[in-house]
Amino acid sequence: MLAILFDGACDMCRTSLQAIEKFDSSGRLEPIDLHEPDARAKFPDLELKDLLEELHAVDDQGNVYRGARAINEILRIQPGLRGWLAYAWYIPGYAWLAERQYQRIAASRYQRDA
Repeated sequence: MLAILFDGACDMCRTSLQAIEKFDSSGRLEPIDLHEPDARAKFPDLELKDLLEELHAVDDQGNVYRGARAINEILRIQPGLRGWLAYAWYIPGYAWLAERQYQRIAASRYQRDA
């Protein structure tokens, strides 16, 4: 399983999660609203302030992926051709560009909700 910790108080975040769930064909995603009491208990090492800044994904081994890298991990576990999309991460400059774009969008997410 891949736990996806998202900000359930954010309209854009909820909409993005719905798109992820629609795209997912792995059946291995576990969406968790970070505002739910169980979320903090399940992942006590993750700081709330960090969780509020960007999407987090945690795999069964406890590896934590943040921001654009979390999106890439969601892609990586998809079966078939969808999983191949994750390999774009290794194209020179792609990871840097993906992270910058993710940060730009994440920084304005509450403004978009208004």
